[in-house]
Amino acid sequence: MLTTVIGSHPVKYSELGPDAIRLAIEDQLAAGIDLVTDGQTRYDMIEYFARAIDSYTYEGKSVITGKVGGGRPDELVEDLRLARSLAPRVKGLITGPVTLVFSSRVKAHYRGYRDESVYLDTADALLDIARALEAEGAAWIQIDEPYLSVGAPMDIARTAIERIAMGLNIPVALHVCGVVGKILPQLVTWQGLTLLSHGFMGDKNDDVLQSEALQFSNKMLGLGCIDTKSTEVETQDSVVSLIRTALDLLPAERVVIHPDCGLRILPRDVVKKKLNAMVSAARQFN
Repeated sequence: MLTTVIGSHPVKYSELGPDAIRLAIEDQLAAGIDLVTDGQTRYDMIEYFARAIDSYTYEGKSVITGKVGGGRPDELVEDLRLARSLAPRVKGLITGPVTLVFSSRVKAHYRGYRDESVYLDTADALLDIARALEAEGAAWIQIDEPYLSVGAPMDIARTAIERIAMGLNIPVALHVCGVVGKILPQLVTWQGLTLLSHGFMGDKNDDVLQSEALQFSNKMLGLGCIDTKSTEVETQDSVVSLIRTALDLLPAERVVIHPDCGLRILPRDVVKKKLNAMVSAARQFN
């Protein structure tokens, strides 16, 4: 089973510069993570893209100031390039169009949050960035859409996310944290997605691990098995037990092991221990 992380790591580019990326990669590789990220160390998941898309600005909050234009991936490509110089397989990270729009103030051009075109224009800009990461050598692209678990418009979300996923030639993961059982039957039908990634140690998604819709789909499952909201380090046995439950539903080649969500809010020493426990548990099944 492939091991990965979701994105953020508790080191800051503003304090350490490129060494933040080096430390994030070092911690992941030391734990034995197969598919690493650059640690998402420069900004939070919204600010990255508010700074990288034409007609988005960042003023302490993301603001849409006009018709959304193209993506400007320079900083994201620069960080991925450094990460790839340090690790053999790196995942590119994209904040999804629904989450990005809902986290922004729509100031001009669009008719507010019910205007489908703001999501589709944002998806096109994000695809520009994702393609640049793909061209730079990203092994996977992950689309982060936490808003899908709290009542986002699923018809618009599907169109926008498929627009990104089907425009790429590498595997695409969709990460949705929170409780996802009610929307899972829809997610398994979305095209262009290789993997559906969710939290299971901290989030209550037991029904997902019994889902026939998932079992009989062509989707892989990203199994979040480290609680990223708690500083308590999981026992290896607790992670092993969760993995066994997933393997009752799906074969090992369809399961990817990762933390529930990003690691930014945890102390770095706790993160190291949690990742070690996670990888050690996963290796029991190799």
